[in-house]
Amino acid sequence: MPYLEWNPAFDTGIGGIDYEHRRLVEMLNEIHELMRTAAEPHKIAAILADLHALASAHFALEEKIMRDQNYPGLAGRRDTHYHLLDQVREIMDAYEIGSYRGGESLPATLKQWLMEAMGNDAQMFGEINDAKLRALGLKRG
Repeated sequence: MPYLEWNPAFDTGIGGIDYEHRRLVEMLNEIHELMRTAAEPHKIAAILADLHALASAHFALEEKIMRDQNYPGLAGRRDTHYHLLDQVREIMDAYEIGSYRGGESLPATLKQWLMEAMGNDAQMFGEINDAKLRALGLKRG
């Protein structure tokens, strides 16, 4: 059983965003499994590096969509993105030099911010889609 199962409530209706969310969940599950089986720290650091790279690209895509849609919360979301990336980078750096001491709290920390971010994204993209429909004189069914 995965550490975090995909939940359709995380869907935003934007294919690229949803694909990347699913991939981030898969990476979290990989990290959890590696930790559960006491894998070597460099293996965990490698997955963390992949997660950081995907999250960076994912956040850039989200921010582009927000800019294109004149989303009013862009600045706050960008700050949140930077904070989350800094957290992952600090954990990744600690793993790379063998000084990370968070133990089992790592998957829990990543799970917490992933679930929060995906929930926020579903809400935000729902708002953007609703605004588009209102502009067309329509509403979501």
